[in-house]
Amino acid sequence: MGFGNLLRTWRKAAGVNQDPVARVLGMAIRTYGNIERGAAPARFSREQCEALAGFLRLDTEAHHALLLHNVGTTFDVSHPDRRPPLDEAMRLLIEEQPSPSLLCDRHWHVLAYNSLMAAWWPWVTEPGANLLKWGLLDPEARVQHHQWRDHANRLIRLLKFALAGRRDDPELARLAEEVRTDPDVLRLWETTSEVAENRDGHLHRMRVPALGWRTVELISHTLHPASLPDSRLIIFTQLQEPEHSELPARPRQTVNPPRADHPARPHTDRGRHAVLTAGPEGGASSGRYQLAARGPGGGAERAADAAAS
Repeated sequence: MGFGNLLRTWRKAAGVNQDPVARVLGMAIRTYGNIERGAAPARFSREQCEALAGFLRLDTEAHHALLLHNVGTTFDVSHPDRRPPLDEAMRLLIEEQPSPSLLCDRHWHVLAYNSLMAAWWPWVTEPGANLLKWGLLDPEARVQHHQWRDHANRLIRLLKFALAGRRDDPELARLAEEVRTDPDVLRLWETTSEVAENRDGHLHRMRVPALGWRTVELISHTLHPASLPDSRLIIFTQLQEPEHSELPARPRQTVNPPRADHPARPHTDRGRHAVLTAGPEGGASSGRYQLAARGPGGGAERAADAAAS
């Protein structure tokens, strides 16, 4: 089914003729009729798409299809009220990660995190937490990253890539203006000409306060969930664990039942098992969800002793 047929289906489902739809889109009825018949290409602006979706009362999937066809992107999740709620599948995915994980929106606002992320880097629990602003502006980031300038340079490439594709995004422009108020960031900004879409597979060498300031090597993996395509699920996997972690271990399940003459020995691995609490962290306006530790010795109270990263 072509886009013109989709328009016709949505219009008829709303019980209206072509004339009011054309007026909503700000075009002649003949032009709109040609689009429905497939005789003319359609490239509506985001504003036209939003007006049409409201007028025809499109559901979430139809609204998504309308935006994808015309502006090549999806919902604007920059404001907490516009963010789709985290479904159970997404919550489960985040809570089951055995390593620090967080979910950010298109402007790097933190939407969700697991308890290990909060334990290692408590800044994610603060209202208005933003991954890019922490990495570029927070003094703790400069202490924790072994090569902060290299890290900051990569963050600037991400921001420049986003600006190149979304020049009309006012929140993105404000973010770029805010980080450039720092003299060090401004110098890096002026000398960085490259752009980058993501940092998937990037190696981070960091001093983690929650581990007694030991240095760990982490690989960041960036995923884009289908239910929140403009968001980033970032999972940090550890290359080499410290010899003595202050964080509790999670028991593995025994595959074979123990024999009476050979009692089973407990087998553990590093990591934390986390569950998502029912309500948003910091109130409904923040749109973030906190994960609390589950299991023996896995209290989320340890997060209070950790520093950010």
